[in-house]
Amino acid sequence: MVNKKEERWQLAQLKEDSFWRRDNVLDSQMERVLSRYASVISEISQSLTPDSKILDIGCGPTCVGQLFVGGSKTYLDPLMDSYLKTHSERLPDGKKICSTAESIPEQDESFDVVLCVNALDHMIDPAAALQEIRRVMKKDGMFILGIFLHPAPIAIARRFIEKRMPFFREDAHPHSYALNHMRKLLSEFFSIHREIKVFRKNTALVPSLHREDWMFICKKQDSEA
Repeated sequence: MVNKKEERWQLAQLKEDSFWRRDNVLDSQMERVLSRYASVISEISQSLTPDSKILDIGCGPTCVGQLFVGGSKTYLDPLMDSYLKTHSERLPDGKKICSTAESIPEQDESFDVVLCVNALDHMIDPAAALQEIRRVMKKDGMFILGIFLHPAPIAIARRFIEKRMPFFREDAHPHSYALNHMRKLLSEFFSIHREIKVFRKNTALVPSLHREDWMFICKKQDSEA
């Protein structure tokens, strides 16, 4: 039986699938990926070996993990079967899995790097997903999260609308986070080693109300590493 969280997530997935079926959307989204994340991933790539195993969670058809130089890549997304039909010629080489992040079909401590870009706020249960990500990371592995964060008042308003005013919610994003909220959530599972703001839209009209694009570089909690 589908619960309310899963029902809400299924609606978000329909929106996400529809988004990726638009004409030329992949080109524009790849430009965003390259402009915001490529330099950080290039830097991290220097610490990896040809045998490194990389897991890209909620990869979408952009598959940000392909930006890593070397290593073997696994791409996981609940819409992977759809991407294989609509963007098969654009998907990179690597293992492809159609699954949710809350149930990763891989063994414990399998990956040197786990990457999740612009996907955590789309999930059924982000905390459960982070627990699974931690499970499949090697003891000295790295977790890289890319996520849009809102100013605290906006995040609070979005969560209120999500619960109390569903007709006005943003269907594709069941979850909304501010910076301190995300720090608290990540710290339940990881030790945050770096925080990088990769994009902020500045305008003359209330610039503080715009969301920002952040990357977090995390390790397993130091006490258990």
